[in-house]
Amino acid sequence: MLCRSVVLIAVLTAHATAQSAQGGLAPHPDGRLLRLTTDSLEVYVVRRGQSERTGLIVDRLDTARVNGEVVLRRVYRTNDAVLGISLDTLIDVLPDLHARSVRTAGTRAIEELDWKGNRVTGTVEQNGKAGRGIDERVPEGGGYSSASFDVILRASPLTDGYAVAVPAFSGQEGAAVLTARVVGSEDISGYGDTWRVDADFSGMSVSFWISKTSRRLVRQIMRIAPGAEIHFVAPRRSAA
Repeated sequence: MLCRSVVLIAVLTAHATAQSAQGGLAPHPDGRLLRLTTDSLEVYVVRRGQSERTGLIVDRLDTARVNGEVVLRRVYRTNDAVLGISLDTLIDVLPDLHARSVRTAGTRAIEELDWKGNRVTGTVEQNGKAGRGIDERVPEGGGYSSASFDVILRASPLTDGYAVAVPAFSGQEGAAVLTARVVGSEDISGYGDTWRVDADFSGMSVSFWISKTSRRLVRQIMRIAPGAEIHFVAPRRSAA
């Protein structure tokens, strides 16, 4: 995922390096490209070439009907020494993945957001900060959750050179335009052929490796500081 973990790390790393994708099309994801399944990602902290496993993420996608809409429901569990412990439930409408709600309950933050019409409302509480209410206008072409950024990329029409700029919102970070570009293809042993997508997530450089066949996220690297990265690695399978 770019996952909710990226939002949490962005809060912790104000001086993260940026690797920006220049320009980009408006997003046109198709959530029907995603496989409804449960995946896991092992988490490693890499400092100056030394890797240490710190935790695990379990990511489940399914569909539901909410208020008459068919939605993609994502339940994202993080149990990690660096990222903390959290349970995130994300609801995005199918197939365009516009946000409907985010619910986060974790050791670092509690967040409740709802998108309705052209507004996003809710509350957010972060460690060391007073809780606050949110009531903001959704920017034109927006209505996406920052927490769903990786899913939006996985559901996009990826091809060589494809670039996208996603107007998104997070209760913790506010509004931002998240950019990404396909920089090439890589055949990764144990995972198969993947698209490598480099992104700028609110000033943080992130790379994703997305299976061309399943749209599964098989690897992710977040560059949180000079010489320090967080790697998310899916367990190997015979086919991606």
